[in-house]
Amino acid sequence: MKKVLLLINAQSPPYSSFASMLKQVADNSGQFDITVSTDRQSLVDLSGYDSVALYILGGEFTSDQIKGLIKFVENGGGLLAVHASNALLGQYSDYLELIGTEFTGHDPLAPFEVTTEVGFDDILPRLTGRFNVIDECFRIKPKTDKPLRYFQYGTWRLERLPLSYVRDYGKGKVLYTALGHDEATFKLSAFQDIMIKGLRYVSNLKDNPEVKIGLVGYGPLFGMGGHHSGMIKQTHGFTLSAVCDKDPARLEAAKKEQGEGIATFTDVDDMIASGLIDLGIVIVPHIYHHPVAKKLLEAGLHVITEKPFVVHVSEADDLIAIAKEKGVMLSTYHNRHWDPDILTARDALESGVIGDVYSIECNMVGYGRPGQQWRDHKEISGGMLYDMGAHQFEKILQLVPWKNAQGQPINRKATLYGNFIKRKWFASTNEDYCRAYVKFNNGVEAQLVQSNLCAVSKPLWTILGTNGSITIDGFDTDATVVSIMPDGRRITETYPKLTGSGWQGYYKNVADHLLSGLPLLITPEWAKATIQCIEGCEIASKENRLIEVKFDF
Repeated sequence: MKKVLLLINAQSPPYSSFASMLKQVADNSGQFDITVSTDRQSLVDLSGYDSVALYILGGEFTSDQIKGLIKFVENGGGLLAVHASNALLGQYSDYLELIGTEFTGHDPLAPFEVTTEVGFDDILPRLTGRFNVIDECFRIKPKTDKPLRYFQYGTWRLERLPLSYVRDYGKGKVLYTALGHDEATFKLSAFQDIMIKGLRYVSNLKDNPEVKIGLVGYGPLFGMGGHHSGMIKQTHGFTLSAVCDKDPARLEAAKKEQGEGIATFTDVDDMIASGLIDLGIVIVPHIYHHPVAKKLLEAGLHVITEKPFVVHVSEADDLIAIAKEKGVMLSTYHNRHWDPDILTARDALESGVIGDVYSIECNMVGYGRPGQQWRDHKEISGGMLYDMGAHQFEKILQLVPWKNAQGQPINRKATLYGNFIKRKWFASTNEDYCRAYVKFNNGVEAQLVQSNLCAVSKPLWTILGTNGSITIDGFDTDATVVSIMPDGRRITETYPKLTGSGWQGYYKNVADHLLSGLPLLITPEWAKATIQCIEGCEIASKENRLIEVKFDF
């Protein structure tokens, strides 16, 4: 555990807000213990710390305080300097020479785009390549003759302004970023990523060795073998080493697409025995997720299953137990965790504009005969809800509040009901219509409707709160927010859709987990919750009774 001193100006916003964010990010990582102080005298003796983080503006330093900080970094300590830590301090030339630059001004607080340079993955792995932020786009000028390695720039009125850089100072490392004015930036995952990667860099924490990956399944039907291989190529620290498929023609296709050097196998046991992989990705029809993943886990390999996790809760429990016993990662490819519809819905809900959520509806409906691929046959797929329904249930879970105002767990139990029917499309064996209903024990309700028999359009999302509503028509559309003011006025406005890192966000997180030890977002317990909801609602429909579940995450 690395010890970090965070120096701020005051225990009030934005300083206290930044401290709260950084402590939370650090605590989640399990790698840093942060002490927050407003006392600059603490810089005189930093012998108890590995790194220092600065979120300050102006003020005064004594010569002993500056000397203490400089000596600390010169001797191998780390320094993370954020936003205005180089502002209104021009009289302290030695301090600014350590930071590397001085703030010279900025235009008004406004949205702008930040781009991250390529070529920094060796020291700051997997930073978000491009993102939008509402911040002050600082102008800074160098205050040192030593080289500064700029890794992020902001685009402002056609000008490309340097925002973030690293530098060596004696035996120590310095990272400075001009980003970080207030909450609008603090809450961005891209900014939090800079903070945790920056702390790791200046504290001399390095990635684990690269992860070698094997794909189990390279079938042509949905192109998922090519899809996953593309994601792997874009992820620093991941390498595709092997492909397994029972069809020799598909292995030939893999060699053509991935290069002749790729190892190929027709049997997963042979791929496991080869010793060529650290992680297996299971890309086979749904009912085979459990047996294939089990073999990989029992061999002590990390595992990602395509969604759904499995078909039955008992299978999820079995795999989770093996993963814990073997001490390996288990996750499910819920790539749509990063879709615009859920990013927008979450942002609107978390803004507080509709008050407290009490009802969540998701409708994936249309009228037409389903195709004849295996995903439309229940014996192989598990049923209608195990395809896109699994993705949308995972999104529903993101909208449910899991903690109360005191930070205590809530909604960890639920009562399920459902209506799963077959009425028309008999050439396929999946249901034609499914309504899955979940009532969480703190009163929030959620329902997912998927239908091939619905001849009327419905919004994809309808979210009701105590002070308004959110509706989203499709997967890639803006939201409509209705807010009811205390005086009764009704305000309807468009809430522009958000786009984040996209599906690459899943691979980035898994790589950060395996290589940098950062928290895994899609844990097996989280993925299991979607199966609990789907399977439980189907049982409730068949047996015409309520089913009760308890979530493990």
